[in-house]
Amino acid sequence: MKRLGAILHIMDKLLILRADSTLEPSVLRENLLVVTRKMKRIGKIKEIFGPVNAPYISIKMFKDINASEIKGMKNERVYLQ
Repeated sequence: MKRLGAILHIMDKLLILRADSTLEPSVLRENLLVVTRKMKRIGKIKEIFGPVNAPYISIKMFKDINASEIKGMKNERVYLQ
């Protein structure tokens, strides 16, 4: 499990975060599974954008994640499985 980063913005079923500084850019690619600290599967990487040394990442959340869970996720760290 590798630390991906902390969630910055929540837009409907899309999460935006900045990649953690310890994460190697070569590890990042689309469709990787994203989980919470408790190993709950929340979505997959949709897009990687921004500067190469500190990219932003958008995560498309799974349909079974409800609105109350989403609001509680702001500033939470998420991980690659």
